[in-house]
Amino acid sequence: MGEHDELENRYLSEFEALLSRSGVVIGYRHDRAGIDTGLHLFARGEKPTRAGEGRPYWRALASRVWFQLKGVHATTTSAAEFANTDHVAVTVKVEHLKFWFAAPEPVYLVLYFESVDRFIGIDVRELVERQWGHDFYGTLRDRHGDVVVHVPTDAVMDTVSIAAMVDHRSMRIDGPAFRGRPLGHRMDPLRSELAPPAADVWVEMVTRVLQAHDLREASRTQVGDLTVLHGTIAQTLLWQSPAFAEYGYSNSPDEVRDEPALEQIFGNVGIILDSTQDRTTFTDEETKALSEFIEAASTNDLDVGVFFRGRDLSGTGGLWRSIVRESAPGDRQGGWHELGLEALTYLVLTATLVYLEFAPHLDWRHANFLG
Repeated sequence: MGEHDELENRYLSEFEALLSRSGVVIGYRHDRAGIDTGLHLFARGEKPTRAGEGRPYWRALASRVWFQLKGVHATTTSAAEFANTDHVAVTVKVEHLKFWFAAPEPVYLVLYFESVDRFIGIDVRELVERQWGHDFYGTLRDRHGDVVVHVPTDAVMDTVSIAAMVDHRSMRIDGPAFRGRPLGHRMDPLRSELAPPAADVWVEMVTRVLQAHDLREASRTQVGDLTVLHGTIAQTLLWQSPAFAEYGYSNSPDEVRDEPALEQIFGNVGIILDSTQDRTTFTDEETKALSEFIEAASTNDLDVGVFFRGRDLSGTGGLWRSIVRESAPGDRQGGWHELGLEALTYLVLTATLVYLEFAPHLDWRHANFLG
């Protein structure tokens, strides 16, 4: 066993001890994938005891993170040299770098510096995007052998940074895709429908969908069961309503099924969230707020989205549809959109991170599967 083997044994054991504070260490029996070790992430929680007190426990997450480690001897980089640089150049194999970058689970390149007894590391996707941006594959397409990458020295790997990795999500990409997009689940966004969630879950889920499309809230007001938002949607909120999708095939499996029209909201918006399930009328307070909202929407030419938790289908009838017909001028009706549970279903199922966040709280009126 050489000097480098001795260093590797020391830093690998030390690093795995560091990882073990945030989950279960996992690894390959043989290093054949350019990866040394991994971590199955766990999150801290509390369980009630029979005495009614909380006791800490670890809850397994559906996420894993992988690490490739390299050691740097003190004779190669002294403590003074480390302190006087903002990044360290390291040589890796091109094929390994491409493999790490494309992996569906996060891979970190980690360096151990013997002179300062410190680990630094960076998510390979972040490393690649910093160094090559969108030209990564084009630049290295015909490259073979080794390539030099740069790891910032301030990217310290310690208990705090490793514990923060619970924000990483692993996603299966080998299941059915929707328009070339891996969804992380098998449900058909166009032919499934949520059952009404609890009101607080529904409000939070709609809010997360809007945030996923970069809603920049200017104001939020709660009036009765109505939440009234004003702001800007910076990334187009685009959806189709499963209520108008053709479920079966007319003649043969090869026939193209009819799809609902695309709808969208973008730019300066007014949003109403109605968390009631069986609304038949409005309170006086809600009526006043709604009147003010309609006036502001018309005056400021806002794109309007009304999300409701009730049983009506998007845009087909019911109380909210009658409100639109009575209040919106003829040339403005295209700027009013009513989104029921089936439209929200499409938005949730195509916003994978939102779906994964709320999946434990969701039930289904009906679910159809892709593939």
